[in-house]
Amino acid sequence: MNSSKWIDERSHNEINQGGHNMVGARKSCRSKKLGLNVCLMLCGGLLLLGGGKTAWGDDYVCSHPDIWTSLMDRIPINEILPITIGGSTLGQGGKLPSDAVNTAVCACENALGIQEPGVSVGYWEPAYLIELVRNFGCSPVLGTKLNISVGDAQSLGGSGAGDFGSADLFFYQAHVFSFPLLRMLNLMNDLSCGEDDYFDLDLLYMSELDPMWSNELLSLKTTPELQSLARASMVESCAMDASMALEGDISDELTYCAGSWGFLYPLAGYGATSGVAQDTSLLAARVLTLLHRRGLMRHTSGSKAMCGSVYEKFPLKSGYRFSLLYPLAEHTSNHAFGAPVEYWQGDRRIPPGFSDVIYVVWRYKNCCLRLD
Repeated sequence: MNSSKWIDERSHNEINQGGHNMVGARKSCRSKKLGLNVCLMLCGGLLLLGGGKTAWGDDYVCSHPDIWTSLMDRIPINEILPITIGGSTLGQGGKLPSDAVNTAVCACENALGIQEPGVSVGYWEPAYLIELVRNFGCSPVLGTKLNISVGDAQSLGGSGAGDFGSADLFFYQAHVFSFPLLRMLNLMNDLSCGEDDYFDLDLLYMSELDPMWSNELLSLKTTPELQSLARASMVESCAMDASMALEGDISDELTYCAGSWGFLYPLAGYGATSGVAQDTSLLAARVLTLLHRRGLMRHTSGSKAMCGSVYEKFPLKSGYRFSLLYPLAEHTSNHAFGAPVEYWQGDRRIPPGFSDVIYVVWRYKNCCLRLD
């Protein structure tokens, strides 16, 4: 097909009234006989400079879901089970992390350095919200578009064209919120023993302010281990992690793999598209890894975390679970890190046009409940 004719047809389908500059651009392409790639770059740039509005209207640019009105209907609160207290297990639920503590008693130092006895406690808790959006500054969690005066305001993301070509890439912006739901609802107060936890909803991370999220080469500077991982044999080893995910398990030793979601690196917002659910799941895993690497998230399970959360370079994959909050809520159960999309999405599919998603991140928490 003739390049200029292809651009004519695509522009009529995708550009709204605010895209008259696009029409002028394609005429310029046709008159100057520019190549297809150059024309696409020119037209795309004019579209973004024109405000980023497309034929789908403002709702396509920035979604504003009302997730708070029916929040408890969207979250599988039963997934806090099983709860372990003093070595006894209450209820049935998701698989416990590989380092979960099962001992009955424990001890932690007080302010005077004296060991105080206690009872070991363990449970799953909703800890974070991760939203992945295509448009700069959009926040479905807050229901608004943030007015950000720094960063690349023209970095409009995309979910890929679905043609499985080498240029069929996705890009999303990522926002992370603290979401201590149990504490916000005053639940589990008698079993809460984390002095360094968050108390309410708070914005912790915005990829728009992180130059490494949109630049894979710059991201390499903070992940030097990628130079040793960027080999075919290392990528192929993730097949074992993916096969374990099929059985409902995950390998904590393969820190560079994300189960059936793919290869974790680079820790940036780009990737080859495999569908909205698969793409955003992989990016959510990358965000967790990125924030652990920077010391912004802590490890909360295992004997080392009994007296307080500790810093770890990589997240313990078996210590995290996810549940989709928007656009199709997983209201009955959550799923493991790296779990195949077909397992937890089932017959439901994210509808076309709903490419912005929100995940609830669950983490397992061990602590020592002191007897005072």
